[in-house]
Amino acid sequence: MWSTFGIGKIRPFKDTFNKTQMLEWKTREEVQKVHEELYQPSDPEDLASDTFLTVIIKTVFPSEKERTNKNAMWTQSVLEAIFDTKYLSSKIDADIVETWHEALADADLVNICVYSVHVHSVLNRITNVKILYLGGGRMFSKFAY
Repeated sequence: MWSTFGIGKIRPFKDTFNKTQMLEWKTREEVQKVHEELYQPSDPEDLASDTFLTVIIKTVFPSEKERTNKNAMWTQSVLEAIFDTKYLSSKIDADIVETWHEALADADLVNICVYSVHVHSVLNRITNVKILYLGGGRMFSKFAY
């Protein structure tokens, strides 16, 4: 994440942060802004460009063969745990990743393939929508947050 956004935009938290320090870090304006930007196109001039989340997924899983929905959801779960203000440990453990994985895979979520940029622009007008784009056949997860 830090290589995608840059250290100048979001300073990493330290392994030694206590819960108070983690909450302070997670509630900083620049941290919250980066969290929002995860779901936005990496090129604001091109709505069809990969979201920052997809850029991170492609960095973590450089091989197309590795870019499965399972790996994408794992990456998204880890990132959501990092920004989760209810989870205040500086260590990301399997329990919080599983909690987020379950939330993302919840039956109330809508997972469909999107092949049109038109749909993207319509969704941008809906409040409380998070979109995960992955690859050429755009996959997204839409959920109220």
